[in-house]
Amino acid sequence: MTQPLRLGIFSANVVATWAQEHGVFAAHGLAVEQFPVASSPAQFASLMAGEYDAVLTSPDNVATYVLNDGNPLGRRLDLHIVRAVDGGGRLSLVGAPGVERIADLAGARFGVDVPTSGFAFVGFALLRRAGLEPGRDVEVVTAGATPRRRQLLAAGEFEATLLNAGHEIRAVRSGATVLGVVDEVVQPYLGTVLATRADVDTPALRALLDAWDDAEKAVLAPADREDVLALLAAQPDTDRETAEQMYATLVDPRHGLCAGGAVDPAAFEAVLRLRAEQGGFEAEHDLAALSRPGGGLIRE
Repeated sequence: MTQPLRLGIFSANVVATWAQEHGVFAAHGLAVEQFPVASSPAQFASLMAGEYDAVLTSPDNVATYVLNDGNPLGRRLDLHIVRAVDGGGRLSLVGAPGVERIADLAGARFGVDVPTSGFAFVGFALLRRAGLEPGRDVEVVTAGATPRRRQLLAAGEFEATLLNAGHEIRAVRSGATVLGVVDEVVQPYLGTVLATRADVDTPALRALLDAWDDAEKAVLAPADREDVLALLAAQPDTDRETAEQMYATLVDPRHGLCAGGAVDPAAFEAVLRLRAEQGGFEAEHDLAALSRPGGGLIRE
């Protein structure tokens, strides 16, 4: 019997696409439907409303919605991380055409998902390293999910944003410039996780995790490189050269897929510490404990 599962995503994920296109989800008895989300608040509102069974999101999002009363939804949520997915997909601060250095952003606009998101904190750290204070020297603009931010950057709605998962490559191809990369301010780094509500522990979720393992192994197998490139090249606005650069990121041990799915405590703690250093928690927390299974954020 096929079990339905609804997955909320920011950008296309090659592991999920492989599992869909190569019958891995079907082999595990799953009918997975993927829903692009407009923003992280919208993603978590839909998750809590039961519209999604799981989400691909930043681990920082899980932390702020679990630990902060003043998160964008205005209440704490009961969430669990169930799998590490990637190291950020080469998360980059990208400047519009004509912006060559971070210092050029003085007086400019910086587009983020929401100002309290983890990706925003990476951008703020890169700006501060160059002597620019977000909100004072650079205007912070709420702009929603990654694909939309790339479109708005190209349309001139702001002069810089955070892009990853191939969107930074496409932006550069259109004349933009990578001004900084996440590992310049935080490493190791955990960029994407699979997460769900704490009360969701269904056969469908367990089948998803098993299917993800199988699909990830195939995506990382050198013998499947050409098939993976074909999947990447099938994405909108993706030529062969872009697909090859995206593939190089996927297999990069620093920025790419988290083979096996275990959450690296050091990488997760680095994400939490970045938030803490920028005043992103309403109370002090034992970040080392939170970054391990059983600490309240990662399912045991």
